[in-house]
Amino acid sequence: QGIKHDCSKIMELKHINNNMYINGLKENIDIEPKYVYPLLKSSDLKNNFIEKSNKYVIVTQNKVKQDTSYISYESPKLWNYLIDNKEKFDARKSSIYKNAPDFSIFGIGDYSFSKYKVAISGFYKNPNFVVLSSNDKPIMLDDTCYFIGFEKEKDAIITMVLLNSDIVQNFLTSVAFLDKKRPYTKDILMRIDLPKILSE
Repeated sequence: QGIKHDCSKIMELKHINNNMYINGLKENIDIEPKYVYPLLKSSDLKNNFIEKSNKYVIVTQNKVKQDTSYISYESPKLWNYLIDNKEKFDARKSSIYKNAPDFSIFGIGDYSFSKYKVAISGFYKNPNFVVLSSNDKPIMLDDTCYFIGFEKEKDAIITMVLLNSDIVQNFLTSVAFLDKKRPYTKDILMRIDLPKILSE
């Protein structure tokens, strides 16, 4: 699953130029780009191949529960921006943020930084799988999306083709509850047996 942060007006940005961004509060901010990554959401996963995005997200950790204080000396302007908005992070209601480092996110790990991803929206009735690739930083996804990470483009393309095949599409639509807001969940997607599909 993609990144969960519950602070979109601060964490999600649009790029203006150089190191200038605009956040969800319409504030212009000048921060180092080191921990800013391209972002896609469910509504963006329409084509079979995506290589760029006009949305960005601040990634404060490489893994869950990692201490975030390293940002203060690696990207001091970003750290000051986060500190200035600390009350918004502290107001997050989910229990997962309790006793976690400041500015914590979830749905983050080594897999998040894969060069290539095969992704699906959890929301759409039609289970369309998409290949994501980037010549720059890896594209991140929000927590309405699910994905598998790859280091080789060929592996990602083959997997996308397999997952969009009739056998998988028919299976998914038969086991998903299409009347739910999120028909495709991690549990349903984990029922797909890729080696078995390949053998057939």
